Amino acid sequence: MVDFDALAAAGVADARRRAPLIEYLDALGFTAEQMIEAESRTVAGCDVKTLSRADVETLRTWAELRVLVGDVEATGLLRVIGSGMARLAEALSSMSRASTPDVQLNVTHDELTTAKAYRAAAGFIPRIGSMIDAVHRHHMMSARSYFEQVIRDGSSNVVCGIGFADLSGFTALTQMLTTTELSALLNEFSATGTEIVHAAGCRVVKFIGDAIMWVGSEPAELVQVAVDLVTHPRAAETHLQVRAGLDFGEVLAIGGDYFGNPVNRAARLVASAEPSQILVSEPLRELLDGRAFTAARSLTLKGFASPVTAYPLSLPH
Repeated sequence: MVDFDALAAAGVADARRRAPLIEYLDALGFTAEQMIEAESRTVAGCDVKTLSRADVETLRTWAELRVLVGDVEATGLLRVIGSGMARLAEALSSMSRASTPDVQLNVTHDELTTAKAYRAAAGFIPRIGSMIDAVHRHHMMSARSYFEQVIRDGSSNVVCGIGFADLSGFTALTQMLTTTELSALLNEFSATGTEIVHAAGCRVVKFIGDAIMWVGSEPAELVQVAVDLVTHPRAAETHLQVRAGLDFGEVLAIGGDYFGNPVNRAARLVASAEPSQILVSEPLRELLDGRAFTAARSLTLKGFASPVTAYPLSLPH
C-alpha cells in the first residue's frame, strides 16, 4: 500500500491529489525512493547536471579515442555525434508530438494519461538504439568502400563529384501549403531523394531545407542522380519542378561534410538553374562522354571572381 503521507513529507508535492499517477507507478514496480528521486529531478529542472553510468562510460571512450587519433579529430567526431543525435532527438520529439500528443502534459492536463503515453513511447528508446547501431554498421561498410575510391593521398582531401538539387519555387510553395501538407511534401522529397542517390551508388551528405546534397565517385553516377531527381514522375504529378547543380574535383572531406570550390560552385549552380534544369560545371563536363548539352551559359556567381561557364544538360523527353 502506498504511504501518501510519507511521500508528501519526502517532497512529493500533492501526493494524495496525484494518487492515480502514484498508484500506477507503484503497480509498475517503482519504489517510493525512485518516485522521490524523480520528483526532485523534476523540481530541480534540466539545469541540474547529473552523470549516469552510461555518461561516464561515454567519457571514458572519448578519452581513449583522443589517445588513439588525437584531440582535434576526437573532438570533431564528438561534435558530429552531438549534432547528429540532437537532430535525431528533435525528429523523434516532432514525430511523438504529432502522432502521440498525449505525451505532452500541456495537452492532456492529466499526469496519469501522459505517464501512460510516455511509457509506451519510451519503450521504443532502447529498440531505436539497436536500430541506430545496426544502421551505423551498414554505413561504416559503405563509407569505407566509398572512400577507397575517392582518396588520392593520406590527407582528408578526396576527388569526387558534388551534387545539389532543390525544389524550384519552394518559398512561394510554403505560403500555399498547410503545415501538414508541407511536412508530407518534404518527407516525400527526402525519401525519394535518398532512394535515388543510393540506387545510383552515390552517398547522401545532408538535406538543407528543400535541398539535397550528395557525392559520388563516378561522374556518370553523379549525373544520373540529378537526371532521376529532375525527371521523376512524382514531381510532374505534383506539379513540382526540381533543379540541380553539379561539379567534380578535389574537396576536403571532414566531419561528415565536404568543403572547397567544387562544393561552392555546385551550390551556386543549383541556385542559378532554371526549373527542371541541370547545370554542369566545366570540370565535370570534360569528364562526361555521351551526354548532350545545350548552349553554355556564362554566369556570375557569388564568391567567384571570374565568370563561371555552366553547361545545361539535355534531358530525355
